[in-house]
Amino acid sequence: MLYSFVTVLAAATLSLASTPTGFTPATQEALTVTFGKTDGSGGKELTKAATANAPTLSTSKKLEGKSFAVMMIDLDIPTDTAGKTSTLLHWMQTGLTVAASGTGSTLSVPGTVKAAAPYFGPAPPARTPLQHRYTEILVDTSAATPDQLKVLTDAAANRQGFQAEAVLTKAKLQDKVVAGNFFTVSNPGPAADATKGGSKGNSTSTTPGAAKGSGGATNPGKQTGLPVKGEAWSRQASGMLTGIAVVAAVFFAL
Repeated sequence: MLYSFVTVLAAATLSLASTPTGFTPATQEALTVTFGKTDGSGGKELTKAATANAPTLSTSKKLEGKSFAVMMIDLDIPTDTAGKTSTLLHWMQTGLTVAASGTGSTLSVPGTVKAAAPYFGPAPPARTPLQHRYTEILVDTSAATPDQLKVLTDAAANRQGFQAEAVLTKAKLQDKVVAGNFFTVSNPGPAADATKGGSKGNSTSTTPGAAKGSGGATNPGKQTGLPVKGEAWSRQASGMLTGIAVVAAVFFAL
């Protein structure tokens, strides 16, 4: 009975993805995202200031490929329809190379490779939702043809409403996602549209044109005060509680 309990517990733990609940393509492999000395991995709540410049990327598991692409997408862009959100591509960098380090890997960008979509940092507007999830996925492009890579770079030209799964499927790279992560950044509020029955205006207070090169730039707009408490933690906790509930049900049935 103990063996069965441990087996189910392990299965429930593995069901927790590194990408946000409901996001596809999902992955269980963790991508470590670091802004200077700030760890942005595992759904952590970060600040606008801390995420102003592009992060460094690494994995605890050694990557086998030689060339990779990263995408960073905001999943919570306000729209004109109350309760409905859109997406925005904040960063796409192709041509990432890997340096093995112990059992893990560190990714870097060769100086001659330009970003398909230069990085620009999070700056959620004072509109619902105040907390935004920023998802990063790492794609193995080692065997990708020039035409496949062109699909990615062409898609990066249209940041608004960016759909990662559709783009990767078109490029025939949907099964090449090798690691993922997300973090959150919040506007302290209050939300300007909270009493107006919906959201109006542009979907974000930042503009891709403010970014300079793949290193990123501070975005326009001002954000003060403390961020809203971590909704990301509650999402992760919800997933964990679901796994624990499954484990408990099986345990008492034994």
